[in-house]
Amino acid sequence: MDELVTRLSTAAHIDAATATAAVKAILVFLDKEAPADAVGDLMDALPGSRQALSDAKAENGEPEGFAGFGAMAAYHALTAVGLSGSEVQVVTKELLAHAREKAGEETVGRIVGSIPGLEAFI
Repeated sequence: MDELVTRLSTAAHIDAATATAAVKAILVFLDKEAPADAVGDLMDALPGSRQALSDAKAENGEPEGFAGFGAMAAYHALTAVGLSGSEVQVVTKELLAHAREKAGEETVGRIVGSIPGLEAFI
């Protein structure tokens, strides 16, 4: 997780705490909205991600749902942790690039393909 948080902080020019909150928000979103097997494969490839998801759920409880639908729901989750629109785009692109490097194109493709509007957003 440290590698990913550093990458997001540097790329989006945000502090580590905000980058960590963004990662947690994305993991919670994916856990709820993306195929469980693909998310499991992603978490297996990202050390510390299962703990981050567990921490996020402990901090905020289980999400009832997200404001919006598909990619817009993810956008709202990220703006809720304090990211601007341009920061959301940078964080999303960098997180997906990191995920592709660690988990592979097939796993990330299954996740992205399952979330309406995400391909157009990134």
